[in-house]
Amino acid sequence: MQVNRTARTLYVDALDVLLKGRMAEIAVARDWELLREVARLAQQDAPLELAATDPALYETWRAAVTKYHLKGWTHMTPERVDAVRQRAADRRRASSAA
Repeated sequence: MQVNRTARTLYVDALDVLLKGRMAEIAVARDWELLREVARLAQQDAPLELAATDPALYETWRAAVTKYHLKGWTHMTPERVDAVRQRAADRRRASSAA
């Protein structure tokens, strides 16, 4: 799936996916760019400065990261998303060459 997003739009969309727990939906859609950003946000966790500037968002983000791990997404790191994306592209190329 190729979607043209700005860095800001990607960040906002990924945070929305993380907060709403919609990772499976994005994985099924094979939106690799968005999935990678969700993995990055989860891996980096909620920025600590949010605790002072936006405590509600900080708590919501922290809870979403906890759910992310509890639902088994821990191994979905940005690097893992890149590897899966590459394998999918390789399979596509191999099947079109056959």
